[in-house]
Amino acid sequence: MKFTFKSILFTGILAMSANTVLIAQTSNPWFEGWYRAKYGRPAPTEEARIQAAQASTAYLAATPHQVTAPADTRFENWYRAKYGRPAPSEEARIQAEQATTAYRAATPRQAAAPANTWFENWYRDKYGRPSPQEEARLKDQSR
Repeated sequence: MKFTFKSILFTGILAMSANTVLIAQTSNPWFEGWYRAKYGRPAPTEEARIQAAQASTAYLAATPHQVTAPADTRFENWYRAKYGRPAPSEEARIQAEQATTAYRAATPRQAAAPANTWFENWYRDKYGRPSPQEEARLKDQSR
């Protein structure tokens, strides 16, 4: 009796584990969404999947669509003032713009003055000197 019960139990566990492996998903959409929301980029597994798909896709000679700047920049200005870097949507736009110009001849870029000077004015009023971002911009211009 004990031997029959053990063999049935072992067979059942083996069958359940084999079926679990067969129906397991390779990705978790909830995790992908959470990771993208938290870090602003795809998860490593999703990134590897995207790169593999891009590597297997032939380069198209068609010109890509033009990426335009958003009409309402309040959020972008607030995010840049708070965190000192572009918002994830702005970073994506900049990266897409750079990707479309990747095959063009490289030209020296001039650092543009910030469109929103509120943060610079506030920083100068509070600390009496340019902000670190402004100093970096001026340093880049002098090169």
